[in-house]
Amino acid sequence: MKTIKILSLALLAMTFVLGSCSKYEEGPAFSLRTKKARLAGEWKADKYIDSNGNEENANDDGTIEFTKDNTFIVKSGNFSTTGTWEFTKDKEYVETEFTYTSGGVTVTETNESKILRLKNDELWLEDEDGDQTHYVPA
Repeated sequence: MKTIKILSLALLAMTFVLGSCSKYEEGPAFSLRTKKARLAGEWKADKYIDSNGNEENANDDGTIEFTKDNTFIVKSGNFSTTGTWEFTKDKEYVETEFTYTSGGVTVTETNESKILRLKNDELWLEDEDGDQTHYVPA
């Protein structure tokens, strides 16, 4: 009888944990890898979805690589830039910051994107305009 009670409590606890682990709207429900470990890696855009729900396949060769030391590299053709990133708002958003020079003027850009899905093989981000970019490993 004692074993049944322990198993029942363990099952109840497991149901609670698995049912409440999803921080992101689109999942995953549960992961053994940390959010930083899932984000770290090189990603390429697979699909764009505008705020009206119109989908378009990504046909560019650009990539973004997030590293575990909170730096990132964006590459597209001959263009490349680096910057820093961090999780914000209880790890529901990722904020990127980079500096570049344009026409002799140094510009620093900061962008914040809501994380909709963060899996080992999928990253969905939504910008402040409600446009989504779905990434897959590069």
